[in-house]
Amino acid sequence: MRVLKNYLYNLSYQLLVIVLPVITTPYITRVFSSNDLGSYGYYNSIVTYFILLATLGVANYGTKEISGHRKNVQKTFWGIYSLQVLATCLALVLYIATCLLIPSMNNLIAYILGFSLLSRGLDISWLFQGMEDFKKITVRNTAVKLLGVASVFIFVKKPSDLYLYIILLVVYDLLGQLSMWLPAREHIGRPHLDIVYAKRHIKPVILLFLPQIAISLYITLDRTMLGALSSTTDVGIYDQALKLVNILLTLVTSLGSVMLPRVANLLATGDHKAVNKMHEVSFLIYNLVIFPIMVGMLIVNDDFVQFFLGQDFQDARYAIAIMIFRMFFIGWTNIMGIQILIPHNKNKEFMVSTTIPAILSVGLNLLFLPKLGYVGAAIVSVLTEALVWGIQLFYTRIYLKEVTILKPMFKIVVASGLMYTILLYLKTSLSFSPTLNVVVYAILGVIIYLVCILVFKVVRLKELKEQLSKK
Repeated sequence: MRVLKNYLYNLSYQLLVIVLPVITTPYITRVFSSNDLGSYGYYNSIVTYFILLATLGVANYGTKEISGHRKNVQKTFWGIYSLQVLATCLALVLYIATCLLIPSMNNLIAYILGFSLLSRGLDISWLFQGMEDFKKITVRNTAVKLLGVASVFIFVKKPSDLYLYIILLVVYDLLGQLSMWLPAREHIGRPHLDIVYAKRHIKPVILLFLPQIAISLYITLDRTMLGALSSTTDVGIYDQALKLVNILLTLVTSLGSVMLPRVANLLATGDHKAVNKMHEVSFLIYNLVIFPIMVGMLIVNDDFVQFFLGQDFQDARYAIAIMIFRMFFIGWTNIMGIQILIPHNKNKEFMVSTTIPAILSVGLNLLFLPKLGYVGAAIVSVLTEALVWGIQLFYTRIYLKEVTILKPMFKIVVASGLMYTILLYLKTSLSFSPTLNVVVYAILGVIIYLVCILVFKVVRLKELKEQLSKK
């Protein structure tokens, strides 16, 4: 029952994450220009590198360790968190030095975003993930998100409020992290640092930190390089397209944070059969969600962008049409990397799977961005994720031998293809306003897809419920 409960908690929050940007993005993209939001996206991409250093790859490692050492949570937590504190202090020093020494970083947006480092340093959500206590995470995040959104609508009114908008984002992120410390006391006791015990965690944390650097390179570097090689306007368009795709991705990636501690705990008990069933369920759920979303977005892309984003961001539809294919690769790597390689302590393999694509993405960005701008960035992002997928598939093939994937996936692909064909045919004769088009075709798409899934008998609901309901 724990997996199902945690997934529902996490899914409810992820749905909130989807709904809120749907409300705020049309407002924000009409208050600020693509150049304004591009400037924010550019400096935010730079801050991301320092945030990466501040968190030191602790999230996945901490979740796995807490899950595997629940009888000694306090000592394990403070040993790992001590590394996070030291890393945060180092990141803050380096970031301040960067802002002072590099002229282009001498910008108010850069200084405001620097406070994000404090938020990351205080982030202990991995503790609750490891304890499989997703209720506290969900309640905290929901409350903070709602307050943040309300504040944006109340206080952000005109283009000159850009700095205020960024301050609100940073402040509410910080409040969210602080709010977790009170319920954490029952698990971690009185605050203290344990540098001696922290030493034993350095090597495995570093092994996970290196892939995080690599992942950041191909996820964030595109916006940094786009701002340097093209323009902040291109960054703004690309950033909005990326956000829309990421909103859809939250539907599938939410499962990964739930499954990681469960798989780690099952491996600790030696129940490999149950682990295989968990992987099977993960692939089924991911594929069930990913393929219809990809197909549906291709159908409504133009209409969606037209009503959702301001006039300054209409070109985002070209980037979305390309980047939507990232969903398949990211969905699968979320299983192969987070749910298989990391719990099996294949940290080196995980590092290789992210490092090689990251290095190649730098070269591809240098080649594509000057001429193709945000379109080039979109193409590179898909190619990079595809390479990560290919390498991780190679490393996880031995663990996937007893996991049924292809047969149900084939049925899902056929169902999605039929949905696309029918909707494309209807689109030639059935057209409304952009907003109504999105609503109508979304509803029709869901109905067609569900009918196909039932006809093809893709899902056995009883078996799926039994698997997710296991303690």
